[in-house]
Amino acid sequence: MNLDKATQERLINIVRQAGQEIVMPNFRQLSAADVETKSSLTDLVTMADKASEAFITKEIQHAFPDWDIVGEEAVAEDPSTTDNIATADTCVIIDPIDGTWNYAHGLSEFGMILAVVVKGVTRFGLLYDPVNDDWVYANRGEGAFFQRNAMNNKGTHQTPTQAPLALHLSTTAETDLDKLFGIMSVNSYTGQKKQDFALKASRFVRINNLPSCPAYRQIAQGHFHFSLTYKMLPWDHAAGVLIYNEAGGVCRTLDGQEYNPAMLDGEMLAAQSEQQWRALAEYFCR
Repeated sequence: MNLDKATQERLINIVRQAGQEIVMPNFRQLSAADVETKSSLTDLVTMADKASEAFITKEIQHAFPDWDIVGEEAVAEDPSTTDNIATADTCVIIDPIDGTWNYAHGLSEFGMILAVVVKGVTRFGLLYDPVNDDWVYANRGEGAFFQRNAMNNKGTHQTPTQAPLALHLSTTAETDLDKLFGIMSVNSYTGQKKQDFALKASRFVRINNLPSCPAYRQIAQGHFHFSLTYKMLPWDHAAGVLIYNEAGGVCRTLDGQEYNPAMLDGEMLAAQSEQQWRALAEYFCR
């Protein structure tokens, strides 16, 4: 069952409020004590991550008390929480700040992600940019959209006066690999695979390294031809895969499996068409 318009708007407004009242006031204002290292030097959490996840969780629990919630920071405390994604009647997946390393270092390439999964199937996805107060979203089977906000309304929580822009990928996707623009993180790999992928990446016209929220926003709007993500975390992909598919793209794990939000292993390859996806998958798997 899809979400009705009122429920979508409630969720969007909860995320917007957290973004404008917690995330943005702390952006470029963090002290060293406000930032912690988790699993590695690039895996960080800030007080804004924790505060925004707590706020979003509380607001959703109040509005939708029967829903389960899986937040990135809650999972860091209890990994078994991800089991709820496959088993709950309705589960909300939250990434309070996607791209925390960028956020903690004053770089504006970050975002906030929310997905609603009903009986194991993603029904709604939201990719919110708190810096610009705009968002990309999709309700399953209803298309993907980019919602802009008037410059003088940014950060005010006002309902946008502009109609959302429907997102449609090109029907004539480029298949010549030498002409493609892509998103991938070579430095996330290790050992021989890191060297191999660095060489493979050099074939493309341009490669950027972006966190999941800005990456899915960019490919859904057609600014890049593909993305390859080195690991599978539900808060990184559940919303983005739905949005990209609704825009007309193809998302599968690199070994060809269809995505579901309970997946915790694999690499995600997104491309603009089936033919383009197959050409990229063959190239990366050589």
